[in-house]
Amino acid sequence: MSSKRDLVVAISFFIFGASILYSLANMHVNPGVNIVYLNHYIVPNYVCAIIFDWRAYDTLGECLVLVVAVMVSWIVFGKSLYDNSYLKEVFHAPESDDYITLQRWGDYTPIIKFLAYPMSILMVALGILTVLGGHITPGGGFQGGALIASGFILSIIAFGSKSPLWFDHKFLERMEALGALGYLLLGVAGMFMGGYYLFNFTQINGIPVFPAPKDIITAGIIPYLNIVVGLKVLAGLSTAAFLLSCEKVIIEKISKSEEKLE
Repeated sequence: MSSKRDLVVAISFFIFGASILYSLANMHVNPGVNIVYLNHYIVPNYVCAIIFDWRAYDTLGECLVLVVAVMVSWIVFGKSLYDNSYLKEVFHAPESDDYITLQRWGDYTPIIKFLAYPMSILMVALGILTVLGGHITPGGGFQGGALIASGFILSIIAFGSKSPLWFDHKFLERMEALGALGYLLLGVAGMFMGGYYLFNFTQINGIPVFPAPKDIITAGIIPYLNIVVGLKVLAGLSTAAFLLSCEKVIIEKISKSEEKLE
């Protein structure tokens, strides 16, 4: 029975993969409005325009959604759970003990750690590259920040409390606040320079805002927006993962205490 099922699954995957390859080989992409943009020099930098000139408010909304998600995680798994007095009574912990910083959960096998360590480094490096090159490539701060946070989370999963990539929760709080505040302030600067919130200005008194080769001086404040968004997303996703992992620590401590009481 198992062999027949495996055969059916293998045939299904083969048909599905062959269909995708056939579709890609015969694909004809409709250029759409791209012809208009290329025939008429509307904006100096199309990548920057698409990422932030036309989607800056969308990115701002996404960041606010992430803030709300982290706040909900904090309420459910954070201080409202860890600072309850009954926990400290059960564990006989002093009032100054901060359960959020406890790092006492286990790790995985050496094989998992051997693979996870270089993968985490590569993910962080790729995330940094995506953030810094977001004004000339289809990348950006949100994607790069998510990649860096993924490297951090992968390292936490593989190494547990001995993770080589570790951010203190207070450091993550400051980083997230810095990213959100930086994005808002850059938007205000665009309002003063161009009359519109998040307006992308390229020069101040003839001095380029972002030092770059002459061919890409049109980046303006886009690289800075990418950096602060990357910090915001990195800190937000890492904080959520941090809270979820610390919840595991508390549950384990409660279970052990109940076993001792029995």
